[in-house]
Amino acid sequence: MLDPPAPLNYAILGTWGQGKTSLLYKFRQIALEELKEFKCVCIYFPLTPQDCKNWEVFTDSFLRNVKSTANATGGILPKISENIGKWELSLNLGPISAQRRSAQEPPKMLDALQTLWEKHLKPSEVDIAFVLLDDLHYFPIRTEESAYLTLRATFQELVNRGCNYSLIVTAPSLLFSEIADTAEPVVRFFKRFDLKPFTFEDAKEAIRVRLKVAKSRTTVDDEVIDVLTSKTQGHPYLIMFAMFELLNLVNRSHRINVGELAKYWSVIEASFDQSIFEQKYQTASEKERELMIKIAELKQDFVSPSDLKELGSTAELFSRLEKKELLIRHGRGKYSLFHPMFVEFLKKQ
Repeated sequence: MLDPPAPLNYAILGTWGQGKTSLLYKFRQIALEELKEFKCVCIYFPLTPQDCKNWEVFTDSFLRNVKSTANATGGILPKISENIGKWELSLNLGPISAQRRSAQEPPKMLDALQTLWEKHLKPSEVDIAFVLLDDLHYFPIRTEESAYLTLRATFQELVNRGCNYSLIVTAPSLLFSEIADTAEPVVRFFKRFDLKPFTFEDAKEAIRVRLKVAKSRTTVDDEVIDVLTSKTQGHPYLIMFAMFELLNLVNRSHRINVGELAKYWSVIEASFDQSIFEQKYQTASEKERELMIKIAELKQDFVSPSDLKELGSTAELFSRLEKKELLIRHGRGKYSLFHPMFVEFLKKQ
């Protein structure tokens, strides 16, 4: 039995706009502000393609940014920051051997995080350190499939060495299907948290919290929230985008009713087209756009590559559009465009 017990590792999964990053921020807030009985450190690192060219580049970028991305509870951050500053200096110096090697070797993430725990976090009486990696899909699965296995092995071994790290990642749902083909143990390493569309109650709470944070005295009738949830099919980002646009259009009314929503809905739709759907449309190639327009014109709930054979290489096009989250796969050979409102946008092209 490990003492303390081995921490769980979580994967927050979902499609575009479902709030993966927002939930990661919320997790960090809860860990730092509400877990009163624990001393926690959160190391938040948003991944980019530049940081993830290979494992060595990722390791170097992550370790050199720990000080600026770490937060801690209980007033212990100043002490940890001071110590991490010294640790960063040792990383920058690089190894010095008997032969006085001048070239700097990339630091090993496992050893560096063990040093961070044993020399800095544990002496500060930290109970657990959460490492939050946002956008895990930037790891190059095609060119370096071992990166995911190395990540898993690193955090497994840290626990074996008595270092209480918990890894929390966000990723598109599709990524775990891809990883399972080549690195299945990685999928089992995480406890999945799959995000779903908002229910009416979810949307109502999200809008209430947003208005409270903005210190607004505006109230929104339940019927407005119900209509928005229906029109957007509960898509979190689209609901909040529509609500933001509506608030800007009603001239600071203290109560928004469904009549005002109906009055301004065409303006809100135009904002969807210009600010969201046009940008997503532009991420597709000419052939991919042609395929999406054809799919929209079919007016079917689901389509398969065989329905559009005349376009040629449709299986490859479907796969590319799925990776861009413009197509959603609902089962073998069953796809739909990512949202009905996007379908209406495509019909206008």
